Amino acid sequence: MKQIVYKTLMGLKEHIEKSPTMYVHRGSGHLQPCSFSFYKPTSEIHMMNFVKETGYYLPESYKDFLMINDGALLFKDISEKANGAWHIFGLEDIIDFIDKKEVPENMYVIAKYHSILIYVNSSRVKEGREDYMFVGSTYVPDAEDIVLNFELWFERLVVSQGSFFWDWNIVNALNFKSE
Repeated sequence: MKQIVYKTLMGLKEHIEKSPTMYVHRGSGHLQPCSFSFYKPTSEIHMMNFVKETGYYLPESYKDFLMINDGALLFKDISEKANGAWHIFGLEDIIDFIDKKEVPENMYVIAKYHSILIYVNSSRVKEGREDYMFVGSTYVPDAEDIVLNFELWFERLVVSQGSFFWDWNIVNALNFKSE
C-alpha cells in the first residue's frame, strides 16, 4: 500500500471525526464550511472485473484508495452558496461516466468538480509510468497532462483544501489583479 494515500486519508478522517464540518480557505479570503463522505471499500475481485470489463488499467495508488473507500465526496460546500464537491469516483462511477460521456482515447475519469474532470491515462499506467494524470473539462473532449500520479494528486488536493493546485503557477505577480 502507498503510504501517502493511506496517511492522507486517515489524517483527513481523523480531522473530520473530531469536527464533521471543516472550514476551508478559498480565494480572496473566503472561508467555506465543508463536509465529507466516504463510500465503502471495494474488493480485489471487483477491481479485476473492472479491468476485464473495461480494458483500463488501475494505478496501484488508486487501487489502495479504492480498497479503503470506493469513492468519496470531499470538500462539499455546505454554505448557502453550495458550490459543489470533489467527487472521487469509485469503480461504478467510472463505468457510469464512460457510458454517458465521451472521453479521450485510453483515458477514464476518476474525479470531478463541476465541469473539471481528472483523468487517468490507462496506456501510461500499463507502461509503468507515474505521470498518468490529466485534467480536462466536460465541455471539451481534450485533456492536459498535469504530470502527477494519484497519490501525489490526492495528497495535494487534500493539503490545498480542494483547490485546483495544478493551476497555481498560471497566476503570478505579473498577471495578478487584486480585488
